[in-house]
Amino acid sequence: MNLIQLKTTEKRADERGAALITTLLISTLIMIVGGALLLSTSLTTGLAVDSTSELQAYYSAEAGVNVGLNVLRGNIDSNPSGTKATFRNAVNNPTLTNWLNYGTTINGASAVSLNTNPVMGYSITVSDPDSIPAPRQPTRLLMRVTGYGPKGSTKQMEAMVDRYMFDYNAIATIAIRGNDDNTTSMNFAIGNSNAKFYSGADHAGTFPAIPVIGVTHIVDFNTATNAVANAQPNTVNGSQQVKLFSISELPLFLQTADAARAFLNEQQAVAQRKGRYFTSGSGTFGSNSNPQLTFVDGDCVLDGGAGLLIVTGNLTLNGTPSFNGLVLAMGTGNVVRNGGGSGDIYGAFAVARFARSWPASENGQPHPFLEPSYDTSGGGNSTIGFDSGWIDTALSLAAPRVLAIREN
Repeated sequence: MNLIQLKTTEKRADERGAALITTLLISTLIMIVGGALLLSTSLTTGLAVDSTSELQAYYSAEAGVNVGLNVLRGNIDSNPSGTKATFRNAVNNPTLTNWLNYGTTINGASAVSLNTNPVMGYSITVSDPDSIPAPRQPTRLLMRVTGYGPKGSTKQMEAMVDRYMFDYNAIATIAIRGNDDNTTSMNFAIGNSNAKFYSGADHAGTFPAIPVIGVTHIVDFNTATNAVANAQPNTVNGSQQVKLFSISELPLFLQTADAARAFLNEQQAVAQRKGRYFTSGSGTFGSNSNPQLTFVDGDCVLDGGAGLLIVTGNLTLNGTPSFNGLVLAMGTGNVVRNGGGSGDIYGAFAVARFARSWPASENGQPHPFLEPSYDTSGGGNSTIGFDSGWIDTALSLAAPRVLAIREN
């Protein structure tokens, strides 16, 4: 009897020992897991702090891009006042210190401060990617921005900024976009007075001469060539009086009628924002001292002015019109100059005929370019000449636009 009791007691002691060992093992595992969780939490907290710092550096860079654009758009006064930002003086002062206060040092770099707790700021450098020689204005600027955040974090961004409202390379003093069928001739007359003068020489003296009349198919080339041959001597001047261009040589918005329609919609929106949209118009639009963007969505009678003039209806040059800038007769594509009077036009013309909207009965098929008309008659002295300076002015009448932006 006593032997049996002894064995039971020993067995229970063994069980208690095993339970103790198991408990110790479980406790050890719990401690290991707890330690791992503590380590993971510590690492996660560190990563979260690093991520927040990177995000704040990104916000700083983004703020720097916006401020840089405001400088280039003339929305920030210089210090001292009186120096309006241009693309040329921005390149000459590449960190824009005439307009920005680099009053702090972050990560060993001079910066414009956004915040001190946490530390946030940015620095800007601009350059001319095309290396256009002074005193001419650069067409584009590359703006590099470094944003600074806490814990030494940085973020870099780049923006390509264009001074022009749109791309227009004057291929001829008068560029005429012909019918897409390549067979229907335009209506073209340059006047029979010996006091008319057309020139492709740059009145601004900056660039080589360009062709006087540019066309897009052989029928129009023959029409223009015959008109020049039948005009009074020295009416059309230059070594290239008429030139045939391929479609790919034209500005993009003159390559297809769809592109032309989209272009007009874009420029109409710009003009509306600037309060320069009219359903018809007559008189003087802008001046040499105050050139203007003008969008006439209908017929226009031009007495004179300066800037960028876009006309979707008939364009009539009235009396003695003197205009400096770029004239786009796009839509009805009809330019008429008749009667006597003098007046000089320097810059460039582009003429194109197409429907701004496709009639519903045509099932939405693309509408082509049709044959335009450029008709000059009557007497009087007049000059129509190429001027790169006035074209540059016309294309710069809206705020600089961002072509592209990227993070580094």
